[in-house]
Amino acid sequence: MLENPSLLNLHAFFPYQFSILAGQISNYIAKIYREKYGLSNFEWRVIATVGQHQKISAKDVCEFTQLEKMQVSRAISKLSDSGVICQQKSSEDRRASLLTLSTLGQEMYQEIIPLVISQEQKMLSGLTAQECKQLIFLTKKLSGCLSTK
Repeated sequence: MLENPSLLNLHAFFPYQFSILAGQISNYIAKIYREKYGLSNFEWRVIATVGQHQKISAKDVCEFTQLEKMQVSRAISKLSDSGVICQQKSSEDRRASLLTLSTLGQEMYQEIIPLVISQEQKMLSGLTAQECKQLIFLTKKLSGCLSTK
């Protein structure tokens, strides 16, 4: 029990601990695409999202990644300027652009995927298979609870 109940014990406060863990995980995975390709976390998230969806709007990238519009816009601009992402006007909504990976972007994506999967496996190697399943289940459960409120 806390000596002073008006103080927040950050060592025991789940949101704080989870944010620290999220940052550590992000930095651990980022080593791969930062060192070899000079990508920021935001740029990688855009590439990974476009790679998964094949063709997606910037608005949908924001929704899928939970990143701010400005972060996504800057990442798209840099990736487009460097020839990693292609933008084409949507035939359904002329105000929107659809994003796809260029040949260079697709090659980069295909090269990075096995590396980040391997990094994920190393990171989770201290957990049993059951603990991994439980961690993913609980993370999705918490995420689902928060997205409906």
